[in-house]
Amino acid sequence: MQKVGTKKLLTFIAVIALLIFLHITRILTPVELFITSIARPILSGFYSVSSSMRVAYNEQTSKKDLLARIKQLESQANQLTVENAKFKMLEQENQILRQHLKFLTKNEQNYILCNIISRGSIDNPIAQGIIIDKGAKDGLSPGLAVVSSQGIIVGKIIAVKNNLAEIYLITNQSCKLAARMHNQNKTSGIVQGELGLTARMKFIPQTEKIKIGDLAVTSGLERGVPSGLVIGKVSQIIKESNELWQSAIIEPLADLDELIIVSVLLPS
Repeated sequence: MQKVGTKKLLTFIAVIALLIFLHITRILTPVELFITSIARPILSGFYSVSSSMRVAYNEQTSKKDLLARIKQLESQANQLTVENAKFKMLEQENQILRQHLKFLTKNEQNYILCNIISRGSIDNPIAQGIIIDKGAKDGLSPGLAVVSSQGIIVGKIIAVKNNLAEIYLITNQSCKLAARMHNQNKTSGIVQGELGLTARMKFIPQTEKIKIGDLAVTSGLERGVPSGLVIGKVSQIIKESNELWQSAIIEPLADLDELIIVSVLLPS
């Protein structure tokens, strides 16, 4: 068996050596050219198929990489959007705080800055009211005036708990303010919320002369509300000849829907 194996090996080596010799002496050149001409289309086909597969694989890989990159960029864009929104909110709050401090410092008024934590009232979510994050433990009590960053009165405290307080806005029908017109006669009356949109100054004597555009301010005749706080301006006058009193629709000067931070004025 060993001799047969050795014989096959020697025969194989001899064939290889012969083919090498024939190749070097170019005797096999016609045969090689014939084989090459037959094999070329096959090899070309294999190459074309392999190239197509390689291109398809690379394209698929590129698509996956691109989709992954797009998702990454979308995530980064969302994060930047959130951070930008937070920055704008902080910038807005800082501006409001500066306005509050400017007004309150100028008027030497004792105050507490409060954040609005909810709209509506405790018992009625759709009422014209707000709830703030300060309460009895901070020295707040019912009846105190609440102002915007421009010092415009927006309402007054109705109820307090330990850590929060409920405020009725000036458009709330349950909110009443002792007021006067900022005119020559200092016409007095009561401003009361109306329909949740405006307020009405009532009990104005028929003999008093008021006009559209006059400012209504607090009169200081009620406890907890200083005099001279701007409420709004007259947008309509209602006068009936057979009535004892006339009234005026007061358009609030503060944007009640945009309130974020308010100040509660404390007794001096």
